[in-house]
Amino acid sequence: MKISLIAFILSVVTLTASAQIERKPVAIKTDSAQTTSNNKADKQTQKDRLKELNLTKEQKAKVKEIRQAGKSAKEAIEKNTELSETDKKKQLRELQKTQAQKVQAILTEEQKVKFKASKQNNP
Repeated sequence: MKISLIAFILSVVTLTASAQIERKPVAIKTDSAQTTSNNKADKQTQKDRLKELNLTKEQKAKVKEIRQAGKSAKEAIEKNTELSETDKKKQLRELQKTQAQKVQAILTEEQKVKFKASKQNNP
């Protein structure tokens, strides 16, 4: 009787002690979550870099068009269920490259030099 009572008390104490342990949920980091946060940081630095270039109204309009077209293309790539994750990443990288080339084509030589200098300072 004493043994069963002691065993019961020990189990109750053990259960209450384990119930008081604070368990923090483990955040599962996925590539998309990391990419999203990185993209937001990249967008901000890209915007800052473009602001420093003193773009003309025409240049700003063209950059806006490029970004809008890129945004819709990016969404199409991300929603494409037929592509694997690696294929999506490849296509997104290619999209970024083509967008960068289009923006570079809009800039004057002086602006290109400033943009490259700012890019080297803030990679």
